[in-house]
Amino acid sequence: MLDRTIAPKVKPFGLLNIPDENTITLANGLTLHTLSGGDQDVMRLNIIAEGGTSECKNQCEASFAAELLREGNSTLDSEQIADIVDYNGAWFNSSASSHFTTLQISGLTSKLDVLAPVMIDCLVNPTLPQNAFEIIRSKGVALQRLNLSKVSFLANADNRRLIAGAKHPESRVPSPEEIENIKLESLVDFHKKIVNAAHIHAYLCGRFSQDDLNRLCRHLELIPASDAPSPLNIVQYESLPPCTSEIDKPGSLQSAVVMSLPAVPRNHPDYNALRMTVTALGGYFGSRLMMNIREDKGYTYGISSALLGARDGSYITISAQCDNRYTRALIEEVKHELLRMVSEPLSSDELSRLKFNLASDLASTLDSPMTMMDYYELRRTVGIPDDYFEARQKTLAAISPGIVCEMAARYLRPELLRISIAGDLSSVR
Repeated sequence: MLDRTIAPKVKPFGLLNIPDENTITLANGLTLHTLSGGDQDVMRLNIIAEGGTSECKNQCEASFAAELLREGNSTLDSEQIADIVDYNGAWFNSSASSHFTTLQISGLTSKLDVLAPVMIDCLVNPTLPQNAFEIIRSKGVALQRLNLSKVSFLANADNRRLIAGAKHPESRVPSPEEIENIKLESLVDFHKKIVNAAHIHAYLCGRFSQDDLNRLCRHLELIPASDAPSPLNIVQYESLPPCTSEIDKPGSLQSAVVMSLPAVPRNHPDYNALRMTVTALGGYFGSRLMMNIREDKGYTYGISSALLGARDGSYITISAQCDNRYTRALIEEVKHELLRMVSEPLSSDELSRLKFNLASDLASTLDSPMTMMDYYELRRTVGIPDDYFEARQKTLAAISPGIVCEMAARYLRPELLRISIAGDLSSVR
């Protein structure tokens, strides 16, 4: 009989290895990255074009253009595209991030030769119909009106301004009226800039044969290339001085609090150790912020911290929502925990839980060909170093309470916080 009073033994993962991706440069200059594996005959193909929300006058233009790509191509309308995708048991999506536009299709590998041409034609020859654009734009206007009523959206948008700089592309918050004034011509112009095989990267993962790969290469080589420069608009963050910014939202029952600190880039020697320190602070359920502010004080249902590294810059963010009357107390407790990361080293139990949490996160990268390819795509989209996976393991093996204290003393300094509060300021205490 299983004795449930005895906890199971916990064993370390040991050395984790991520297989190398294979890279092919096609005749048109497009780079195809492949990773073969898995037990099922399924695949996922991502086509990532340089150019996203930061490369537009209005960040919604890139998102609208990405969504509009699925509304028709040179031979099919939106209904026919949806029918082909559904009939073949596949999933097709398109989206825009800060600097990239991504088309993704996944399904059975046997359907790749049917699905890939549809996807590629949507990228190269989209019809970008006016009626579909107007529907997408109307949805965008309605969504932005809804967003502007949420304290969490307001606090996050305001804090991006504080940490990235008021003039940074990511700091823009378009009004519903500005979105309403977007014209289809702007989307057409943006699309022309991003369709260039010289600045497009395709990622195929799953179980596939060499014949599957050869046929895909022929389809991808139909994407036109030119000598036009990359449209990427990388603007380094220029943080505002430490401050507290307040946004009044009368009638709001809760306040959203977002706090940020500038951080080192991903290629800095301290980055991985700092990432683990931030995890110990508030990156998982047993972290110090959660144990104090949620479990002990009951100020919030959840609070978290993270180290975010992107091409434009890196920063530490701490966010939570709480009853208006707990807002000031929550902020003071966060500052207290930042100082305690320096003055009170992690206990052996805290360090053990932290290491297992971080090791599990690393191991999850190896779950499937799709999760491993996600890692390789991040090298392109956010600029992680080539040896990032191995470097994280080395740092994890060496992490100690002393190193955590050192990172906290260097980077988790309360006096450098940029704080954004959105809520009913008449009730905030």
